[in-house]
Amino acid sequence: MRLVATSGGQTLSFPLRQGSTLIGRHSACHICIPSKTLSRRHCQCYVDGTSVTLRDLGSSHGTFVNGKRVERAELRHGDVVELGGFELRFDSEGAAPTYGRGAGAAEDIVVPATPTGVEMPAGPPPGAQGPARPFEQDLPPPAPTDFPESPSGDETPADQSFMPVAYTPQRETVLGGGGANQPQLVVRDGRWFLRDPLTGREVEIAPTGAGAAAVARPAEARRPNVRLLVTVIAIAAILVIAFAVSFLRGPKKPDGPPQLSDAAWAQIVDLGVDDLKNGDYAKAIARFNDAYAKRPKLEAASLLADYALLRQTAKGHFTKLNKAEARGVLDSIEKHGCPSAKARAYVSDQRAWIDKESLWWNELEKAKGLLAAAGESEDARREVIAVLQQIPPDTSAAGPAKDMIAGIHKDIADSRLRRARRDKDQAQWAKAATEYQAALAYVADDALKAAINKEIEDCRRYALEDGYISQAQAAIASQNLDEAERVLALVKPGRNDERAKQLLASIKNMRAADDLKRRSEEVRSLYESGAPPEAIEEAIKRNKLEGKGEFAQMPERARRVLALLAEGKKADDEERWREAEDKYAEAAGVEPDEKNDYHRRAQRLLDAIKGRYGDIAARLASKGYAIINKDPVQARKHFDEALKYEAENKRAKDGLDHLERQAKHYRNQGFIHASAKRWRHAKEAYEKALACAAPGSPLYQSIMQDLQRVNQELGE
Repeated sequence: MRLVATSGGQTLSFPLRQGSTLIGRHSACHICIPSKTLSRRHCQCYVDGTSVTLRDLGSSHGTFVNGKRVERAELRHGDVVELGGFELRFDSEGAAPTYGRGAGAAEDIVVPATPTGVEMPAGPPPGAQGPARPFEQDLPPPAPTDFPESPSGDETPADQSFMPVAYTPQRETVLGGGGANQPQLVVRDGRWFLRDPLTGREVEIAPTGAGAAAVARPAEARRPNVRLLVTVIAIAAILVIAFAVSFLRGPKKPDGPPQLSDAAWAQIVDLGVDDLKNGDYAKAIARFNDAYAKRPKLEAASLLADYALLRQTAKGHFTKLNKAEARGVLDSIEKHGCPSAKARAYVSDQRAWIDKESLWWNELEKAKGLLAAAGESEDARREVIAVLQQIPPDTSAAGPAKDMIAGIHKDIADSRLRRARRDKDQAQWAKAATEYQAALAYVADDALKAAINKEIEDCRRYALEDGYISQAQAAIASQNLDEAERVLALVKPGRNDERAKQLLASIKNMRAADDLKRRSEEVRSLYESGAPPEAIEEAIKRNKLEGKGEFAQMPERARRVLALLAEGKKADDEERWREAEDKYAEAAGVEPDEKNDYHRRAQRLLDAIKGRYGDIAARLASKGYAIINKDPVQARKHFDEALKYEAENKRAKDGLDHLERQAKHYRNQGFIHASAKRWRHAKEAYEKALACAAPGSPLYQSIMQDLQRVNQELGE
């Protein structure tokens, strides 16, 4: 079993052994791909017999199998594994090496730093100061063969949590070792191994003569004599340890300058931690790098520098922090150990801080989702407010939560005020006053509160005056003219003043009351029957009712309704259905009386267009498909509009899915062109991908970032 990479006509083979194989940019990984697009320990393959399981180890850019991002997947022959832009094909027919099995350990295939026929791109030597190659930090090398260094032979122990349930480690017995840093002799399943406790590497050893024969026996027949083994090992220990020191550690290096003590190292790191807490990231990074240079074996300093760089990149914004990478760095610091108590405490605090902030930012996102689903429901919005109020004020999510609460309050207040004004326009004073009163609870501005209180007073006064008018009309109907005049005197100048004058005038003309009633009924009948505005105006003039109360507004209302109906019909004919629906609804609201023919006409057209929602959605989807390749942006608008009319319209959904796949396809093309530094082609591909992606979506944002980087390369 192996992973195969092909580039430039060459094939590189990476065998997969039984057990764990780590893949990443760290030199300690079994398969090392030193590119910034991969995480230190990116993913892990576990081979158990003929079964191969791939698991992502929390990488920043993800692990993909056949184009689909996975956390864990069973590999099949021919599957393509994508890691940070690199493609590795899984070959289940290749022979798998056996480490520590049989007569000797098999060797990994070593990929040379510069494969035959492949030239490495020029760049600064390791450790040199200077600008990196373009895109070196963000894009993968042109091909998997362009590795700046060979994969390391060091083994990293398998993640025990990743082992299948049926798997159990082999039982082993440690028989010897000259101290914490001395080689150890291990007996496992009747075979002998020499282990270096510093690296964990093992070399299988076998005695000559009878011992060799014992090793060659089948596994079920091997029953080692422990006493004999201990005796033989005791005799051979001195020679074996000398051999191990020579084999595993190489020639002894000359003594160098004395290492920095733990206390001195911790003092430098503590200062760096203080700088990190104060937000002086550059100074903190310099201190951590200084400590790491003086004690390279204490990798915690280098990891702290990585974490400081992540905080520096985020610029104090938690949402900009790469939380997965930061958490991974903090976990690595704990695993490597750190002599600085302050650093350990800081790491623990930062992990708790990330967990806490992530929790409440998740709550904030949850509230946003609830708000998006709440629609116009005030109860649902109040539930969102209750969720937001649980966010502690000492978290970074508290500010956005407070702003969001203020926005919800404003939306509720605006909604209440709109309903209040509508009720007021329709002379529904009690309902308007109730809506105004409810809006006050969500208003913080004192000037607006004063204006609302004034509206409430007016509504209550108008309600009383409407009652006075009604009493006066009742008195007139019963011929009690004195009572009618007394009540009308209570109406103050303002909205009802004209109506009071009309009633007073009618009192003075009681003898013509019957005639006035007849004339008024004639006009009302025309208006309610939907007569043309000209006929209504003519009837008003003929009956001398110009400018009198309700009659003054009838022709204008009729014209307004007819104009809105005409605009709605035109919009409907031109397939601007949303505009047509709005016009019909507005026309129905001009005359709220359901018995009036103008209202009924508008309502019929409104009901008719609502009954055609399914057909409208189908036509919009068809329009989208007609231009899906020529104008994907407009096609998406058609699909989105279709779903507004029919949420489950399959063609519209399929169209949006097609655009999403096209966006990913063009983005992959752009990625390939960018990898080969074909910037113009990459830009064209990214622009096509951007046209197909949903605006504001994570994919859209990622494409925007890719396009910006390409434009930087092009100097645009």
